[in-house]
Amino acid sequence: MSHLLETVERAYAALNAGDPTPVSELLHPDAEWVPDSRVGESAIRGRDNVIGFFMDRAEMFGELQFEVERCWEQGDLVLVFLRVAGSGQASGAGFEIRIAHLWTLRDGIAVRGEGFGDRAEALKAAGVEE
Repeated sequence: MSHLLETVERAYAALNAGDPTPVSELLHPDAEWVPDSRVGESAIRGRDNVIGFFMDRAEMFGELQFEVERCWEQGDLVLVFLRVAGSGQASGAGFEIRIAHLWTLRDGIAVRGEGFGDRAEALKAAGVEE
């Protein structure tokens, strides 16, 4: 596994553990996160704000786990297909979604990420063929 793929996998493992400290070491101070357009939020800038976005989402659920299903590396891009499972904080109802994240890394540090609800759209944005 390449260094870039290892960097991204470490970030998801840290999110699953609920510990943002390792994630902060993997994000550039001026990192940008662009949520999936269906989330209805604009781009988030700054390492602390990006981490806060993910931690806020985790707190909305009683349980939230990211499972990396598949990764591609294309130059300085890493495309990740994720299975996200959890349960509602109030209802306890379980859910599972399959999404994609596209990360741009420089010198092993994530400078930009983008969320996709549509995996075909993510493949196209990354210039990757399945």
